Amino acid sequence: MPVTADNTSQVETTKANGSTVVQPLTADSSRIRVLAIDDNEEFRTLITELLQPFGFEVYAVANPVKALESFTHEKDKFQLVLLDYYMPQLDGAKTFEWLKKLNPDVKVIIVSGAEELRLRQILAQHKIDGYIRKPFRVQEALHIIRHVMGKPAGKATAN
Repeated sequence: MPVTADNTSQVETTKANGSTVVQPLTADSSRIRVLAIDDNEEFRTLITELLQPFGFEVYAVANPVKALESFTHEKDKFQLVLLDYYMPQLDGAKTFEWLKKLNPDVKVIIVSGAEELRLRQILAQHKIDGYIRKPFRVQEALHIIRHVMGKPAGKATAN
């Protein structure tokens, strides 16, 4: 069943400093290292500020070509890529193809302001692990990320 805004209440949480938070841990209890690729500086700052308090290690990059260069050297250190689909230097489809060639096991979530129908078409064309539609609520995004991290690569999850 795809993850949607209607069933996000099933997020696993724990108490930390008196607040409820999602624990983004991998199977071996390490932090999830995220590569966020988006040409929008405000979004890169926002996603970093949103995910770091939940235990994610975020590396945000504006240029997809530079992101792929970094990924090439550290492809086994990233468990997740949050990828904008529409970027000027290299579109999300080509970036996705390169990411998967370099590391077929990395999870990729498209984060885009595209219309729902277009995002579903993208999922049908590529073995993307999921998508988060901008704008989004933090808890919904965290739920999608946690769900994607708990399943095999290439099985779509939508918001």
